[in-house]
Amino acid sequence: MKIYQLQLKCFKLDEMKRFYTEDLDMELISDAETYFAVRAGTTKLIFELDNHTPYYHVCFRTNSEYYDKMYEKLAERKLLLPDEDGQYSMFWQGKQAYFHDPDGNILEMLERPFHWGDNRPKSSWYDVGEIGLPVPSVKEMQNLLFPKVSDDQKEESETFAFYGDKQGVFVIVRDGRNWYPTDRSATIHPITAIVSGVQSERFNHPDLPYTIIVRKEWNESVPAVQFRMARPTNQIDKIIEFYRNGIGLEQIGEFRRHEGYDGVMFGLPNNSYHLEFTQSEEKLELPIPTKDHLLVFYLPNQFELERMVHRLSAMGYGEVTPENPYWGRGGVTIEDPDGWRIVLMNSVGI
Repeated sequence: MKIYQLQLKCFKLDEMKRFYTEDLDMELISDAETYFAVRAGTTKLIFELDNHTPYYHVCFRTNSEYYDKMYEKLAERKLLLPDEDGQYSMFWQGKQAYFHDPDGNILEMLERPFHWGDNRPKSSWYDVGEIGLPVPSVKEMQNLLFPKVSDDQKEESETFAFYGDKQGVFVIVRDGRNWYPTDRSATIHPITAIVSGVQSERFNHPDLPYTIIVRKEWNESVPAVQFRMARPTNQIDKIIEFYRNGIGLEQIGEFRRHEGYDGVMFGLPNNSYHLEFTQSEEKLELPIPTKDHLLVFYLPNQFELERMVHRLSAMGYGEVTPENPYWGRGGVTIEDPDGWRIVLMNSVGI
């Protein structure tokens, strides 16, 4: 289970940002008034401002050289936490140390092997290898996760269990159990985690503020988990009307005035594959599409196809003659507001 992204709450936003970027040397990749995001190797870590101080456990993995560098840095700043024997440097399948961030979260760093091919970074974090999930019932959480995320650990305990594999784990603990190596009890706070899995799906815990989004990677040569086709426009409102109301695509996201751009995303049919349109504050000189630039929808049901054609016609978008006669045999070609063509094809596809 690769942990691609974690979205957590924080109270001391500015102090937390300085800590993660300056003390932990993580790259700042996004910054706003109410949140910031850093990159911990392959994991994106997002902290959102909250009115209360949360309490999380997060584990970062790296190599031996970078571990030693960060250990010295954290020791100089007196941020390391001792174990029950008063030791700050520990060993569990590799070097291990614990420390606090400004919000008081229990952070851990581990020396571990690199699992992502031959391009091993010489000096950086690898990823987030663990995220703590306090729950009322460990077994119940394992059962809820089991159909969605694979588990190689197969641990059975009423108070503690690693759930996942060597690439990453959820540390499931009964709330109230102390986070090692402290005497402070684990408590429940909002977490959104995006992880790898056998199939793409979204899981919202029925009672707890946990959201687990599972993304399936395509294959080893192209380990993508999402695909987007993006296109600029100067008339985004007409485009939204055409694709949302006319075609019937689901609008899965939008943004306004983001660094000079407005945008909208439509699922094809969901956020694993989607179509984005953007409009800048400055009107662009857009390229003229050829008549063979096509977006093809394969619709097995002829009656549903005809219903879509009628809906688009009523909006003022009638059928045009395709450049390639193939698309006229069972298909209907229509131009969108920018002159780009879509084909509604009465076929099951390849």
